[in-house]
Amino acid sequence: MWLLLAGFVLLVCAADATPIGGRTVPDFGKMYHVKGELSLPYSDLKEPIEAWYDLDGNRSRIDYYNGTVQTFLIGNDLEYGAIYKITPVTTTTEIQAIKCFQLKGTQEDPIRPQAALPDLQGFEFEKMENHTGILCEVWKKDTQVGHKKNTYRLWVARPEGIDSLATPHHFEMMSFNTLLESQNDKYTIDYSDFSPQTEPDIFTPPGGMTCGEFPDPVEEHQILANPIQDYVNTSPVSHAHRLFGPFKEKFHRLYKNEKEHEERENYFIHTQRFVHSKNRAGLTYSVGINNFADWSKAELARMTGSLRIPKQE
Repeated sequence: MWLLLAGFVLLVCAADATPIGGRTVPDFGKMYHVKGELSLPYSDLKEPIEAWYDLDGNRSRIDYYNGTVQTFLIGNDLEYGAIYKITPVTTTTEIQAIKCFQLKGTQEDPIRPQAALPDLQGFEFEKMENHTGILCEVWKKDTQVGHKKNTYRLWVARPEGIDSLATPHHFEMMSFNTLLESQNDKYTIDYSDFSPQTEPDIFTPPGGMTCGEFPDPVEEHQILANPIQDYVNTSPVSHAHRLFGPFKEKFHRLYKNEKEHEERENYFIHTQRFVHSKNRAGLTYSVGINNFADWSKAELARMTGSLRIPKQE
């Protein structure tokens, strides 16, 4: 069935590929279910995700690692909404203990449904391109803050023609740092099984659990409660970037110049993503940020005496 559908997409898109003007920005609707795989090439990690989104119902749910971690964003709970995270926790006294954590919204920052797809405001049609056997529209957006220039692209198929419901196919972020004169960041999400509907009871957190507050540090609460936000948001400054300040203060970091600061921040971001993704995988151990979080892989390999240096930035 999918092969037939893929062929149909090719035929339809190819027929409409010549007149590229007048294309409408993809609209994925107010309700959907979608699966995906988040790839972090700098950390050699691939993380399965599954998302349910209901804008009118003011709720969403996103699972990580095939449901090992579940996050519920319920805008109608409590006064300003709440996020519930069901996750296995491993400590010195417990191994994979299933726990619930709650993050309450505030008047200044109420909880809203979290999309698993990027907001395409500001995106522009770039070209038609074949991606994994499907000819898709490519939509692009550039953003820049300081030395960081991020380019976001979303590959979209339209199974029933140019004005039909869009189907997300592939999302990519590539970052270029003008001070370092190099590409210093990249991640992708490959989407599948997109459907414009969900089951109502899918948004109900498991019953019978007492939900506590997220553990310290407070600065990590948002990224722990809503991990996908940093990846689909099209801003060069993410929650992970904002954690670099507390890290520098805690470990008394002073860098010799602006270039070194940019390099160390970049290493720190990749370490942050690795730590949080690993801890979502439900392993029998947990990892954390230490004073080596702003080191490169080559520096860490030399310190440990490793003969094999992993892929470097």
